[in-house]
Amino acid sequence: MYTDRKVLYILSLSALAALLTVLLLPEAVSGRWAAAVLLAASATAAQLLLKKRSIASIHSRQVLLIMGVFGALYTMGYYVSGIFFGFYRSGFHLSFADFSRFVLPISIIIVASEWLRSVILAQKRPVADVACYLACVIGQVLIRSSIHNVHTFHQFMDLVGLSLFPATVANLLYHYLSKRYGALPNMVYRLLTTVFFYSIPYKSAISDSLLAFIDLILPVVIWAFVDALYEKKRHYALVRKSKLGTALGVLAVAIMAAVIMLVSNQFRFGALVIATDSMTGEINKGDMILYERYEKQSIKEGQVIVFLQNESKIVHRV
Repeated sequence: MYTDRKVLYILSLSALAALLTVLLLPEAVSGRWAAAVLLAASATAAQLLLKKRSIASIHSRQVLLIMGVFGALYTMGYYVSGIFFGFYRSGFHLSFADFSRFVLPISIIIVASEWLRSVILAQKRPVADVACYLACVIGQVLIRSSIHNVHTFHQFMDLVGLSLFPATVANLLYHYLSKRYGALPNMVYRLLTTVFFYSIPYKSAISDSLLAFIDLILPVVIWAFVDALYEKKRHYALVRKSKLGTALGVLAVAIMAAVIMLVSNQFRFGALVIATDSMTGEINKGDMILYERYEKQSIKEGQVIVFLQNESKIVHRV
């Protein structure tokens, strides 16, 4: 028993450490392949060395179908949004080179991370569960981002708001589903909602911030839907204990959503970090400001405004 636990901790913590290292690789593409290989190796080792269990839930097929429907609706909604936001041609081409650069490593990351997650969660060890969760979050972030490309505070906030926050919330849902219904529902949903983005030449021009906001809220909707359908009776006796956890979860999602809305500068209110000394004395270099979108209000002499100049946001006094 001790040997099994030792192997479990070594596997989960090694996978986390390796993916943290991959996060620092210079190119996003190489990071994807490195993450794909490491996750596949970790999942294979876990499958061979650790004890497995079958999912006993009688609702596994229904949840698989539900996740497939949600995944299909997400993809359809993305392209319907193109009617309102327009379309643009991405850099992807229907070629073996682009398939091997994008579709193949992303598919391996998704399948391997869910496979690894299902085996690790079956061991019911909190430390290993947390390490696996963090590894899966990093794997999902690596699909779209590379920390090596972050050079400014704004780019860092984009990484946090557009990639890290949605991945953090989504993997809470994937952990929840994997424990109860196995790896397959998560695999189907993630493949449907991710691979298409990198395998079709035309994309919707919907803003990244709005898409991240949807990715942040949708897992909460799916969790509430599945929980209401299949888990309500099971948790009836634990309602009082779960209220605090639910409240904290809702608060965390609300805070993440607020941060995304502010740093994306796509909503009514936005946030900027001052990068120059032009207004030192009232607003200093390094200060963060909050501003409200201009909607034909009267502008008076002496007011501090934010305006665009050569696609850069400038903060200055009228």
